[in-house]
Order: sequence, then structure tokens, then C-alpha cells
Amino acid sequence: MTNNITIHDLAKELKLDSSTISRALNDSPRVGVKTKERVLSKAKELGYQRNLMASNLRTKKTMTIGVVVPHISRHFFSEAIDGIEQVVAGKGYRVVISQSHDDFKTEKKIVDGLFMNRVDGLLISSSMTTPNTEHLSIFTKNNIPVVLFDRYFEKGGFSKVVFEDKKGAFNLTQHMIDGGCKKIYHLTGDLESQIYKQRYLGYREALKKNDLKFQKTFVRSSNLNKEDAIKIIKAILNEKGQLPDALVCGNDISALAIMKYLDENTSIRVPEDIVIGGFSNEPASDIIKPGLTTIDQHPFIIGKTAAEMLLNFIDDKEKAFQTSNTVVVRSELIVRGSTKKNKS
Repeated sequence: MTNNITIHDLAKELKLDSSTISRALNDSPRVGVKTKERVLSKAKELGYQRNLMASNLRTKKTMTIGVVVPHISRHFFSEAIDGIEQVVAGKGYRVVISQSHDDFKTEKKIVDGLFMNRVDGLLISSSMTTPNTEHLSIFTKNNIPVVLFDRYFEKGGFSKVVFEDKKGAFNLTQHMIDGGCKKIYHLTGDLESQIYKQRYLGYREALKKNDLKFQKTFVRSSNLNKEDAIKIIKAILNEKGQLPDALVCGNDISALAIMKYLDENTSIRVPEDIVIGGFSNEPASDIIKPGLTTIDQHPFIIGKTAAEMLLNFIDDKEKAFQTSNTVVVRSELIVRGSTKKNKS
């Protein structure tokens, strides 16, 4: 097999113009189907490989998209990435996936690195400690589109694909109230983050609608990881007063950790003594007994929608920087055993 086969070599073999070979390889409608088949067959036979670097220089594209998430291991983000990849792969793009581990300094380094590597666009769900979008301005100043998804900022003018966080938390809290709960605690992330702020507001709105007094001491903030969740439930159990009727948790990880802790270390039963709900619909939510009531955020749809938006902006830069679009993905309450009290 001959190495470094070029378009000119294919043209000579097939007795066609180099321009025809190029159009055929790029699936141009100006070339007939039979000619395309001949060209592709000969290219495969001779081991022709496109010179991507030269092609990128001509189109001013790297055909690469940067994706930044807090944690790849989280079910939500792995599903979102799946949605992203299914969209961009169909358009010939590759993705460079990085995780910030919920640390702003790490996120900023990743963003700078992706810019230096000339990605054509950026999809980002910011860390819990990211204060604003200033570090993303390097992209907009250089005419490179950015789309935020899941975690976002109201200011900054970036287009985004977000979830019905407020409505999801409202529906979860209302579901607990409908089941007879009155003393409802809320475990939240950093309230400077829009998604946790919205969930907090949804929780408060449900209390207000049902004439239940909001108490600041019922709201506990943390990083919503397993360790923090266990510390919080220990603190609640050590406090004087009646056990909460319910816990509205900011994610499934904290909810599942609390359920496991209560089962293994106390005589408190879920849902008989306390009902618990979360966010995300993690796979384990339907495996643990009782199953965890949760809000499905449809991460695959969020990732897919964000990718479609970004590709549209890459193709139409004017649209990307003259408008700021927001797409909201609807929430879905999944009711399982953790909130179903035995009424007998």
C-alpha cells in the first residue's frame, strides 16, 4: 500500500479532475452518486486519508468542541455528554471533555486550555464555586460561541439550556405536603448558584401556597456530596425537637446517603418516620429499597439541545452574538417508595 496518497493521486488513477475528487470526498451535491462511489472506493483501496490540518486551515475550523462539566462520574453529566456526542458526531465534530471537580480555578485553566487549542465552540456547566462568566469572555471576544447548560448565570449574555429547577422543587415539596408533611427540611447547594437558588425558591413557594411557615433553620447548605449529607443528618438528629417530617434534597446523592445512613445506624424508617426526595433520578434511586422519589431532569435532552444550539451558532456566528437564547427543559416527578407512607 502506498503511503501519503493525495487527491492528485486519486485523480490520476480515476482520470478525473482534482476538484471533482475533492467535491466527491466532501459529499458535494455537484457530484453524481456513481462518481462519489468510485472515488470513495478507490480512496479506501489506496488507503487515502484526509489531511485534516490542511482542511481545517481552509475552513478555519478544528471540528472540535470543548465540553466542561463538574463531575463526569455523575449520572446527570454522563447522560448529558451522551446527548452532546450523539449530536456533534453526526456533524463530523469531536468533543474534548474535561471536568472541573467543582473547582473554579481548575475550570478556568481548562477553559484557557480549550481556547488555546482552538475549539470551535464551548459547552459548559460551571462548578459550584464559579462566581461569574468573566473567564468565558476570551471566547466571545474571539468570536467563538459558548452555550451554558444546567448550571448557568443570569448575567453575562450567554445562551443556555436549563432545567425547571424551581418547578421541580415546588412539585416535590407539594407532593410531600399532599402526603401530610408539615415540618419539611431542605438540603441545598450553594445558594449563589442559580440552580440551587431556584430549587430553594420552589421549596419556599410550596410552603407559602400551603400556609406553612418558612423557617430558616430548616434549610441546610453543603456541597451535596455523601460526606456532607451524613454530617447534616447527624446534626439534625442531635438537635432538640421533633424529627422532620420530610427532607427535600438538592440531589439524589445526598438523599441516598441519608437513607443509607438512617437504615444502617438508626431505628428511623423511611418513609414511615420521615419521607425523603431528591433531584436527578440517578440509577441507584430505583434500586435502593424503598426506591427514592426524585425529579427527573432529562439530562440527555439537555445535552442534546445544548449541542444543537451550539452547532447552529457555529454555522451562524452573527446569530450567536446578537441573541441570547434560553431553552427550558421540563421537570418530571418520579414517585417511589421513599415518600409513600403506609396509610393502613
